[in-house]
Amino acid sequence: MAGVVTYTGAKIIQNARILVEKIGKSLELDTDGIWCALPGSFPENFTFKTKDLKKKLTISYPCVMLNVDVAENNTNDQYQTLTDPLTKSYTTHSECSIEFEVDGPYKAMIIPASKEEGILIKKRYAVFNDDGTLAKLKGFEIKRRGELKLIKVFQAELFDKFLNGSTLVECYSAVASVANRWLDLLDNQGKDIADSELLDYIFESSTMSKSIADYQSHHRHSQ
Repeated sequence: MAGVVTYTGAKIIQNARILVEKIGKSLELDTDGIWCALPGSFPENFTFKTKDLKKKLTISYPCVMLNVDVAENNTNDQYQTLTDPLTKSYTTHSECSIEFEVDGPYKAMIIPASKEEGILIKKRYAVFNDDGTLAKLKGFEIKRRGELKLIKVFQAELFDKFLNGSTLVECYSAVASVANRWLDLLDNQGKDIADSELLDYIFESSTMSKSIADYQSHHRHSQ
């Protein structure tokens, strides 16, 4: 059953990618979703009015577009429901309970490139709202406990610069200015900042889930 579920999910994402790439560009694929860039002119939301004009129904066109594809390819036309436990009789009907939901649109998505051609990197991306704030962050040290504060502060400053400039060159220049400043800090071993600030940057913080006594007890048993 697990194999059927994962295979079906993979096929749905693959079909979504085929459909999306006819009109836009897929950016990142996951087991349960697809990140993509669609043309700004592509229809987004439609609102229908009922005949009596008392109710409105709003639909997301990209969402409906993907779900029609799912319904055509993944509807189970032999779904059975037990209607009489005594006679063990069932009714058969079509069932399609898998649906896409659309997030966004967002202003930008930043995805790091692989260091080597043909070598895939783990999922890492930063997604920005229209106002420049971070909407989603995946795979970066800034979100992890136990990482150096230096790396976290560095990444926070970098993400703040990715929307600067009107061209790719200007954007890279803004990001590089941050990188150069932190590289200088490493090169001169923090001599331009206070010792307390330097120590704060290079300390790692970790949280123990048990008390000190529990760890001591475990250590004695392991001896």
